[in-house]
Amino acid sequence: MTDDPPGGGMTARELIALCESRINVLSRTRQAFEHSGVPEHVGGLIDDLRGTASGWDTAVSRPPEGDPVALRVGARTVRDGVPGFAAVADALEAYALALGSGQARHAEGVSHLRGAGRRAAGLAEVGAEPERTEAASRAAVAVLDVACAGYAACQDAYEAVRDAERALYAALSYVRAGHPGHRSDRLVPPNVSDPQVTGAT
Repeated sequence: MTDDPPGGGMTARELIALCESRINVLSRTRQAFEHSGVPEHVGGLIDDLRGTASGWDTAVSRPPEGDPVALRVGARTVRDGVPGFAAVADALEAYALALGSGQARHAEGVSHLRGAGRRAAGLAEVGAEPERTEAASRAAVAVLDVACAGYAACQDAYEAVRDAERALYAALSYVRAGHPGHRSDRLVPPNVSDPQVTGAT
């Protein structure tokens, strides 16, 4: 996962932190709905929810970048053609697996967030009757649960790819130490940035 993303310019570390922050905010909003039965308060919370929900998916719309198929091909090439680099080939294969599953997990998360945003826009108005207020609160809590699940999926995806990238560079560092004259930097896929250089964590 490159640490120099297009568009928003957020690093993997920042994307993970953003997901965690959004989950915390949504969880606090959920608690506010659960502890308030006052129609005016619930109505205000729903209005706030409608105002923010349309952008839930925007900040995390960037998936983990890379081509899992190309990485697997690269792993086979390293395994077959570079003696002593089996650990790097293993790490490349693990990275390819993490990237493929991470991209799928991220797509699932974004889908949840977009669905939650649509549901938030359609939340009913709160009436004076306690039954309507309670029903509106339950509907809003259900929306928040879906949104939290969406951010959690995106966070899982970013973390899994980051961890696999770290393991890849650990393997490269180990092999480089044993082959001081070898151009092992050529084994790094172009979409992967070295955490030691970029500061990715």
